[in-house]
Amino acid sequence: MTAQATETYNDAGPGATIGIQAASVHGSNVYQVFNESSPAEKYRVGVRFLENGAPNKAHKLIDEAIACGHDTAEAHFHRALSLLSKRPYRDLTSSERDRLLRLPKDLTTHPDDDWKRASDVVCELLACMEDPDSDHTLALQDLDALPRLQHDRILRHLDQILTGHLKDSVWSETLATAMAARADNGRTDRVWAYFHPDPAKPRRLKGPAAVLPHGAWPRAVAWSAPFVFALGHLIWSALINAEPLPILSLLLLAAAGYVALHQGREWHFRAGRLKEKEHEHAGRFRRERLPEEGFTDRVDDAFSYYFGKYRPKDAKRKDWLTDSVGIRTTLRDEVVELYRESRTPAEKIHWLIRFMARDVRDRWESDTLFDFRDRYAVAGATKLWCWISCLTLAPASAGVLFGALQANPLTAALAAVASVVTGRFAVPWWLYISSEYRRAADTEQERAGALAERRREYDRWKSKLDSTRPSEEEMEEWLNCDKTVILNDALKQHSLAWHDILGHAFLQAPHRPCKRARVTDGPWRYSKYNMVVFLLTEDGVREVGAKLDFERAQTDGQQRDNFRFESISSVHVDQTAGSGYTLSLTLMNGEPKRVLVNEPESDPSEPDEDPEEITEISLDAAGFSSTLRILEGIAAEGKNWLDRDRRSGPSGHTPPGDWPD
Repeated sequence: MTAQATETYNDAGPGATIGIQAASVHGSNVYQVFNESSPAEKYRVGVRFLENGAPNKAHKLIDEAIACGHDTAEAHFHRALSLLSKRPYRDLTSSERDRLLRLPKDLTTHPDDDWKRASDVVCELLACMEDPDSDHTLALQDLDALPRLQHDRILRHLDQILTGHLKDSVWSETLATAMAARADNGRTDRVWAYFHPDPAKPRRLKGPAAVLPHGAWPRAVAWSAPFVFALGHLIWSALINAEPLPILSLLLLAAAGYVALHQGREWHFRAGRLKEKEHEHAGRFRRERLPEEGFTDRVDDAFSYYFGKYRPKDAKRKDWLTDSVGIRTTLRDEVVELYRESRTPAEKIHWLIRFMARDVRDRWESDTLFDFRDRYAVAGATKLWCWISCLTLAPASAGVLFGALQANPLTAALAAVASVVTGRFAVPWWLYISSEYRRAADTEQERAGALAERRREYDRWKSKLDSTRPSEEEMEEWLNCDKTVILNDALKQHSLAWHDILGHAFLQAPHRPCKRARVTDGPWRYSKYNMVVFLLTEDGVREVGAKLDFERAQTDGQQRDNFRFESISSVHVDQTAGSGYTLSLTLMNGEPKRVLVNEPESDPSEPDEDPEEITEISLDAAGFSSTLRILEGIAAEGKNWLDRDRRSGPSGHTPPGDWPD
């Protein structure tokens, strides 16, 4: 066991942080029990906890289920396993041993089935532990005669109970099974999905797409009212005499005005939209000044990472990041606006950023990234008709003005000046408002199309994660196989056989930096572990530490140490804020050895979860409690702790109240 490193490094992609690179809680009902749950449902959840590495929680639920009426041989069998799992024989209290000794009596009224016979085998194996000199051949024969389900569960959960010659007899089979199942079911191709966070659902920008300046409508109306009044006065004055020239000029004015407004509106909209799109695709990178490791900072890193990863063929990363800075910034701002206020971890939207990066690359390679230039280009006909109609307005206006001046020169002159001045402001305002509403409708159509594409990508990615992600049972099975292999390596390193081992204990801790994840109400699981094995022999404690890369099913960095029972000075547990636990083992002649057993809780729990209970379950899965009691017992009594069974007699240990704290 080595001291926990004080330095950490980060070799991960986007979203990585010091210590824990990513933390995820997957929604699941695997472990959920409600007040109205039936005893049968509580029992089933208890068995899940047992099979997935949390025997203490399993025992509480199974015991409660039996007390509430779920009294079956299968339930009694699993309750016995929950008492024995991840615990050495010396860790059992006298009351627990008495309960196990009463197991055959509890099953006298139950039918003679495989579960009852399996319980009898458990009692036979425990009897061999009570009397190490007894012949255990019959017990092993009865174990081999059991069906595979009960046989494998006994070997797995009595792993630390079976020691000495009894363990020797089954070790070769246990090791062969573990070696074969360690990479079974596509482990190395699927474990990554367990640690991948559930993707956040795609969203659509809220709020109106049309953004008008404050007072736009009042200003347009204010300028339009005098314009209409002045223009109306001119038209009325021109029509009073009913002469041909003013009437023809008025008709020409109406036709030219209509064409000018229609074509001008189209020109104004397309030119503005094209300018906006050019800015989106070629704008400069804008980065907000936010605290380090803030949401925007993580999104920035993710965009840089994925745009650099998904780039066009033969394009250098640096060049592509420079060429795509505009569209990348636009998409970054959209993602930040969509998710920043919802407390969504950046890791949950990596799928969306990755999809955006691939989409930009694909459109670049297919020459469709700048299709907006053709879509919003102003047609030559539009420009021509706009210019013709504007040029036609001049003579037509002159003809109307000439007729009006003949009827009333003074008022006609004043109306002409007023119409020119007010029209100068009214017409641009109405063009702006009209173009803005068209832009809003066009933007909404784009958003709807983008949302549909993102939903399809979300469904595809979510489906892939769900189909790839291993179950809790698979994760625990692979971890148990790894522990068996590490345990075998520990025996080889110290040249020990099982008949030399009086007891052993496992302690698993996260190896930073790593990823972690769990299902609702379940224990934390890590992508990398520090595994520590304590082997108790007559001569002292043998210790082997190994680093386990769980995703790759590889172990390395093995270290070993030896120390006498009397050399352990103290065992101490430090609890930090956020339910972090560090185990410190102090020897007489050395610095304290520290192992971070449980990471401080920095992620919000699900609404109905109890953080303290999650910590308790995680510590239980890590083998913390039993390992701590063993080390505390050795620290308090030294080698005399090994003789506790012999001093206490065949019925068990000294009462729990006499154990050292």
